[in-house]
Amino acid sequence: MAPKLMAFDLDGTLVFDGKIAQSSIDAIHDWQEAGNLAVCATGKSIAATRHALNGTGLRFDYYVLYTGGAVTDADFAVLMSHTLPNETVQRIVETMTTEEGVAVYGTTLDSPDDVQFPSTTGEKSSSILSYFQPMKLSDIPDHEFVGIPLWIENDDAAIERIRTWILNDFSGQVDCHRNQDFLDIVPPDCTKGTGLKWLDDAHLGDRYETFSIGDSWNDLAMHEWARHSASFGYSPQEVKDATDVIVDTTAEYIRTVLGQSS
Repeated sequence: MAPKLMAFDLDGTLVFDGKIAQSSIDAIHDWQEAGNLAVCATGKSIAATRHALNGTGLRFDYYVLYTGGAVTDADFAVLMSHTLPNETVQRIVETMTTEEGVAVYGTTLDSPDDVQFPSTTGEKSSSILSYFQPMKLSDIPDHEFVGIPLWIENDDAAIERIRTWILNDFSGQVDCHRNQDFLDIVPPDCTKGTGLKWLDDAHLGDRYETFSIGDSWNDLAMHEWARHSASFGYSPQEVKDATDVIVDTTAEYIRTVLGQSS
């Protein structure tokens, strides 16, 4: 029987109101103790992922971060990464910081924390990105950016309008993925699926039976990559349609797969 690998989204899959349920933590530990790999696949940066997992006792075997922009080992040592051209970052940030109701963040490979740029939202921000340092636009050339997360609160029309502008004006320079109230701007051809495929092909040797669990649109490429996939009853219909099963909790899915293989 082939060993198994499960890729886990964080926000809306494992993390709710800033916490991970003990039932999910216990199930992931049991998954790993059974000889399987657990891979965290998230739009978060290294810094934000560390914060999300702090105090949980969870240590994933690998991390696919920045929506596929980077892959790290269990200790967050970078195995593969892509970055955005600074000129592109500058143009997007300059425009988006004047857009009403948009919080503009940056994720870098060279900073210990995520950053937030001054914008029309002022101090308003998302709990998903709770830990950040302020950064001025003039500091952009001094850093390597892997992503530009845009938080757009409860406005589907604005999200689609901004996403269309990004994809049209920066075609071939970036990818743009939606995750509930966020747009994640990442290097071109970067998805959770491409990051997982790189890990599978280049580092693991393509020997694992693959599973995925995630709740939102930016998980679609991950679900397409996996042989088996799960979403939730609260997931968008497009995501539910793309997965094999719909579950109530991550722990339930893990326990089901473990029970099938015992």
